[in-house]
Amino acid sequence: MQTIPEQVLETLAPEPRTTPGARLALTSEVGAPGRSLNSFSRRSPVVLLVVSTLSLVWLGIFLPRNWVPHDDGMLAQSAERVLQGQLPHRDFDEVYTGGLTYLHAAAFKLFGTNLFSLRLMLFIFFALWVPVLYYCASRFASPLAAGLATLLGVAWSVPVYPAAMPSWYCLFFATFGIAALFRHLETRAPVWLFLAGLCGGFSFLVKSPGLYFIGAALVYFLFREQSQARMAGEAEASLSRPPARFYPLFLRLSVLAIVTGLTVLIRRLANLPELYNFVLPGLTLGLVLFARESRRSLYADAARFRNLLRLAVPFLAGAMAPVALFLIPYAVSHSLGSFFDGIFVVPFMRIRMAEFLPPSMTAQVAVLPIVGLLAFACYSKRAESPLVAVAALMGFAAVFVASAYLALVYCLAWVSAATVIPATVVAGALVVLHGGARWKLNELRRQQMFLVLSATALCSLIQFPYSSPTYFCYASPLVALAALAILSTRNPSPRLLPALTAGFYMAFIMFLVTPGFGLDGLARGYLPAQPTEAFGIPRAGALRIRPAEAETYRRVISLVEQKATNGAVYAGPDCPEVYFLAGLRNPTRMVFDGFEDYAHETSRVLSAIDATNPSVVVINRLPAVSTPFPGDLRQTLAARFPEMVYIGKFEVRWRP
Repeated sequence: MQTIPEQVLETLAPEPRTTPGARLALTSEVGAPGRSLNSFSRRSPVVLLVVSTLSLVWLGIFLPRNWVPHDDGMLAQSAERVLQGQLPHRDFDEVYTGGLTYLHAAAFKLFGTNLFSLRLMLFIFFALWVPVLYYCASRFASPLAAGLATLLGVAWSVPVYPAAMPSWYCLFFATFGIAALFRHLETRAPVWLFLAGLCGGFSFLVKSPGLYFIGAALVYFLFREQSQARMAGEAEASLSRPPARFYPLFLRLSVLAIVTGLTVLIRRLANLPELYNFVLPGLTLGLVLFARESRRSLYADAARFRNLLRLAVPFLAGAMAPVALFLIPYAVSHSLGSFFDGIFVVPFMRIRMAEFLPPSMTAQVAVLPIVGLLAFACYSKRAESPLVAVAALMGFAAVFVASAYLALVYCLAWVSAATVIPATVVAGALVVLHGGARWKLNELRRQQMFLVLSATALCSLIQFPYSSPTYFCYASPLVALAALAILSTRNPSPRLLPALTAGFYMAFIMFLVTPGFGLDGLARGYLPAQPTEAFGIPRAGALRIRPAEAETYRRVISLVEQKATNGAVYAGPDCPEVYFLAGLRNPTRMVFDGFEDYAHETSRVLSAIDATNPSVVVINRLPAVSTPFPGDLRQTLAARFPEMVYIGKFEVRWRP
């Protein structure tokens, strides 16, 4: 009986079967083909130390500065309600899955009950994330190039908006998961699949879009299984075994399901920019799988399904483990229905109040010069010449200076970065499929690249349906990683133009965007840094905001504390920060009023007031998420609470 060749067994085996020497060669190949592993090892710790230090210092500068009241207030109020014994979704309207709320409750226990404690927890995770991002980048490039890509990803991430938002944690866990899957590629140990699954499960518990990373990993497993089957099929070509028939059909149906799912997801806003940004990347991944499956497979159906399960089962077990533990309190209290409604039903009802369209296709033409420049860097023999470098440097300098004075130039510079994801995924897919002698490609490198492309394509869906400029930052480090994977695979790898491009975008985000903290105007024009001062409110901690805003909240909280004679207050719409800063209980389930039915808003608010009998109410005249109170409710509140004063955007009313 003929046996399967040893190299095929090594490819398919769930445990590593390589010798130490072979494993060293594999590690060198994974890191950067053609470069000495010893040289890489000597320089990498130094570069990592410098990158981590710079990253932590840069975030430390902006960590206590500025806020978005309803975001910081919502996170803090939810965590405090958990500390009071309430269960997210069952006892109050948790905006996200709920896992992050427990992490923030732990932050209150560790660092004190104040807004800044949430940012300290974010800082800890950020400090863990930076080395992992660098590790992922080092799989493709030299330490210096990996360090530059890491700094670029860092600059476009948390420092732009240092609130402890769940989307940052989704980015962190996606990066951790990618690193675990890279380790599995190098060691083939199933434990790394399980750990990657844990990252997916934790990401989902933070925010439901964490499912996108789980989907990205499953798409990658389809690609990896194809690589295994191709290698095994070539080795077994002489064994005359029946080719796979059902597995190729399964794969094609899976791809169709993915593309259909993406289309259904955006169907309510399915215009051309949404199709380009949110469907094209996933469609591209599917076309890669289709094209690779077009070759007649010589590996049997049973073996192919078995190999796919060897990848998927440990991963899915890891993803399900933390979710199962999290659901125990819901199962015990017979409130699983509340959890699933809060995660899978209510969010689709909220789309009506949280829509932000991506830039128009006309504006997205701004990405073409950067794509053209990098293509020139890859294919032109003159790309590394000093003359070209000087010309590019002068061009970038001119755009940088103009961006500080001309809003149009600033906007185009922002859009050129914020809409690059589809182009990056398409370019990477072409390299994976058609990379020839001028690309440092083998099946291992293809798998690494496809993993990064899959994560970038699907994790970028976190921008839907609210494609505000901030939401691009939640995926931007993955874009930097994908671009590095593509450019470093070119043989020889371009250096000058990619480095200048990275330098420009790093300078743009660091000096023209981050200091101004104009979240509503990130893509509209340069805002200079604004002065900040401490709140002067104990529950704000070390947070610093604009002086006028600080004065507003000091006056509001002081007045509420003075007039809340029975310890009760009602604040709305969308005033979670008032409850938290004043240390008073929210008498309703609501964090944002718009999450409930507007048709019954008057009766709902009056019922809450009747139940708690507050002596003071705070009315937000300019809510950021919900609509203002209707006229009949305002009239009723004016009759019940006749004394009134305007403080900034707030109308504070109380009984005499």
